[in-house]
Amino acid sequence: MSIRQEDLIAMNEQMWAAMLGIPLVTTEIVDPVTHGHGYIGACVQLVGKWQGAVRLDCSSGLAQLAARRFLDKASQELTIDDLRDTVGELTNMVAGSVKALLPQPTHVSLPSVADGTDYDLTVRGGRVLLQCPFECEGNSMLVSLLERDPEADPLRNSGPSYRVQ
Repeated sequence: MSIRQEDLIAMNEQMWAAMLGIPLVTTEIVDPVTHGHGYIGACVQLVGKWQGAVRLDCSSGLAQLAARRFLDKASQELTIDDLRDTVGELTNMVAGSVKALLPQPTHVSLPSVADGTDYDLTVRGGRVLLQCPFECEGNSMLVSLLERDPEADPLRNSGPSYRVQ
């Protein structure tokens, strides 16, 4: 597979800037998914000649900022479904950009979304290839690219699981 960390960073920075007018800044990974303020996580599976997933874990604050811009709504008008839909759609867009770099045919799934201060979002049989942490206005986000391990038994090995607390 030929996707590099720089590619994943550029995809996200360009998409967030062009679509939402939100400048993302790359940061060091300092367990950005473990916060008590709430997160929304979304995952899109990629299936075909290459199998894996794109996962995005976004702080509630960044999800609200993105949803305000994406849906052109005021903060008080946003619902939790708006935040979930926005994070799911942003994950889907990243997965589409990743898909373009993969051997074809490759298909993308609909996003799976979880939220709260204590959730598990697991990609069974997956292993982390790349992780890109971002920050914007004190809010954090982690974008992960996972590859399905064909040797993994999905019933015994649940793969990478990020618990948000």
